[in-house]
Amino acid sequence: MGENASTHVYFVKAEWDDEASVWFVSQSDVPGLAAEADSPEELLALLETLVPEMVELNGDGSAGETIPYSVTLDHLTAERVPA
Repeated sequence: MGENASTHVYFVKAEWDDEASVWFVSQSDVPGLAAEADSPEELLALLETLVPEMVELNGDGSAGETIPYSVTLDHLTAERVPA
């Protein structure tokens, strides 16, 4: 596998959608990146393929190049304080 000449680390933020019961990509600096999955593990596995593919399709990378990216998972929860 080739090395990435760029030091740019791509950013992906994923959030939990209570209504749809899925994790989805809510923000990213990878143009055109969209994905959803039932679990964080499934989404991370999907992103392993999608991020490099989208970077290459956008002309920012080439086949065999290592594409560094960071994923943040955000799940807001709310619980009542016991009486």
